[in-house]
Amino acid sequence: MGDKTTLKLWLQLAKTSARLQTELTARLRTHYGQSMVRFDVLSQLARTDEQRLGVSALSRMLIASSGNISRLLDRMEKEGLLERSPAPHDRRSIMVGLTPAGAALFARMARDHECWVSEILGDMPKAKQQELLEHLIFLQGILPAKPA
Repeated sequence: MGDKTTLKLWLQLAKTSARLQTELTARLRTHYGQSMVRFDVLSQLARTDEQRLGVSALSRMLIASSGNISRLLDRMEKEGLLERSPAPHDRRSIMVGLTPAGAALFARMARDHECWVSEILGDMPKAKQQELLEHLIFLQGILPAKPA
């Protein structure tokens, strides 16, 4: 237990992730009045093939911490960003989908988000970016699965 490399690695990953999250969240708030969690919700809904997701499936897919997903979805629905409806085969389940306004907002936010990430990470040489990406993909593959 004398080698602290794994602990140092974890600490650097956590600190780096937190700094990136903080910077991107600040930009989303400044430019769009939205949080990273809201961006994440819109992103997951925009990427689904069915155009709608069940609330529990959506919650499991979120990258950012969702906290109270029901209250978040309530607020986003009131703002006209998404709509909820009963699932066609199980009326007790709720499906969530983007409204046209939500899809349009996400499209604008996604373009800016991509530019911001490129700006923030742009000083890192492409070869180093690719190398880090490959290492992180490898790490993701050896980690325990995300609990359901």
